[in-house]
Amino acid sequence: MRTPLRSLLLLFVYNPISGGKKKIDIKQVIEDYCKANNIEARFFETTGNDDKESLRRDFIEIKPDGVIAIGGDGTVNLAGVMLVGTKTPLGIIPQGSANGLARDLNIPEDINEALALIRLFRVHPIDTIKINNRDAFHLSDFGFNARIVHRFSESFMRGKISYAYHGLLEFFSFKPFSYFIETPNFKYEGKAFMMIVTNSNQFGTSVMINPLGDIDDGYFEIVVLKPFSRFVAPYILYKLLKNSIHRTRYSKVIRCKTATIINHENESFHIDGEPVNLDERIEVKIVPRGLYVIRP
Repeated sequence: MRTPLRSLLLLFVYNPISGGKKKIDIKQVIEDYCKANNIEARFFETTGNDDKESLRRDFIEIKPDGVIAIGGDGTVNLAGVMLVGTKTPLGIIPQGSANGLARDLNIPEDINEALALIRLFRVHPIDTIKINNRDAFHLSDFGFNARIVHRFSESFMRGKISYAYHGLLEFFSFKPFSYFIETPNFKYEGKAFMMIVTNSNQFGTSVMINPLGDIDDGYFEIVVLKPFSRFVAPYILYKLLKNSIHRTRYSKVIRCKTATIINHENESFHIDGEPVNLDERIEVKIVPRGLYVIRP
């Protein structure tokens, strides 16, 4: 679906601390671009205090043609949740510590290139995932990465260096956890280093965890990364960077439309980079064409 080039009213949602970057200059760049390109820009700054309801009130009042998330996957989720089931599209200007969904959608990280893409206003539907009635758009997981996300969320340091620092701390203390998964056709159980729920491909760091994922094919994948010794870690990282982890004995990929996950050990979990606490029983299902996005 494509809307002709015309005057647009866009609501820009930005997190002033995402990625450890100040957004003051970015806001000015956006305002200048919009004035020069017949776009009316409105802005919503997150504060961490009742953002979801405040943003929804602004959305209802403004009635924008599109909502543009400036930040990482957490900001994208905040804006996208409000748009699920509507025809109002989500645009992204990647500025976070992790920009996974933007990478999967081939959205450029350069601000001016991202704005030019938004101005073209090419709109396409993508599938979304429901996890115990919470909306997920990119990647959610249990285990190693989720524990880093929890550490990162409690840290005063932002950015990729902080994320790497917490990753190293976690790596030397982490112990695998037990998992149980039931789909309409099979049951799976065992030990995992990490378990990812996603219908896309990569972490925000460009590390490919699910090369077979397709964001609009009507399915999602549960990727189980099995335990491995520290001596094997360089091999695992190499396979991740080469987009071939799914071909190793350390990876199991479960492709489905619905699944039940039992989190007996209360393992850490996050949705799109935001730590969450869920019940022991976790229901997951695909929502075909759940969200419209502006993408190439």
